[in-house]
Amino acid sequence: MYSFAPDQSVASSPGWGRIMARREVEDAMSTLQETRATLVSLVDASCWRSEGFRALNELLARLRDDTGREIGDLEVRQWELGAGGAR
Repeated sequence: MYSFAPDQSVASSPGWGRIMARREVEDAMSTLQETRATLVSLVDASCWRSEGFRALNELLARLRDDTGREIGDLEVRQWELGAGGAR
């Protein structure tokens, strides 16, 4: 008979934690990339000449840039987790 219960030694190993961390980083990157794509289109769509819209446009541009930096940070974490798993 086959056992479908998870092996406790695998589930508690540092490798399992690394796998879970990579999944979380990938999920966060996906969400941020979708958000950034939306922000890019909002920045383009809100490029108006009035002061109120200009302030909104500048805020959206800052959010777009901040989101891009967060994606970069997560890519570094993803690389670290991948490189750490190869050791």
